[in-house]
Amino acid sequence: MNEHVFRNLYHEHGRNLYNFILWITSNRSICEDILQEVFVKIWRCETVPPDPEELRRWLLTVTRHTCLDFLRKSSRFARFRNKYQEEWFEPPSDPDAPFLWAELQNLPEIERSILYLHLKIGHTYSEIAGMLDLTENLVRVRAFRTLKRLRETLIKKEI
Repeated sequence: MNEHVFRNLYHEHGRNLYNFILWITSNRSICEDILQEVFVKIWRCETVPPDPEELRRWLLTVTRHTCLDFLRKSSRFARFRNKYQEEWFEPPSDPDAPFLWAELQNLPEIERSILYLHLKIGHTYSEIAGMLDLTENLVRVRAFRTLKRLRETLIKKEI
């Protein structure tokens, strides 16, 4: 990969990948490290997908796997996560937002990823299935059940 292509990839996709890493890890402190590792992996690749949509899926897949590798290697992640909890997503000004953000942070990583990719980024279930190495049906079921569980929790808390 030449330097010009690499710089363009970073400028076009760096911010979105950073946000995706933040969504997965919920920790701003380690996002820069993981993003750097993602781009080191990208730099080492000889070719990148030519199709823009395929490129986006490929970048998100590389990023997700790098995040998971980082979290698996980090035996102190649980302590780290609690220590820096105040650095998690800053909720909007809505008075119910802190509760909703807390509920989202309690979701398993895969469910948070599915919701983020579908609701925030706008990917289809089949695209998400390809990115996360899951079946499309499993992605649909997990999204449906997760949203249902969140709705029930909000109703129960009268929010």
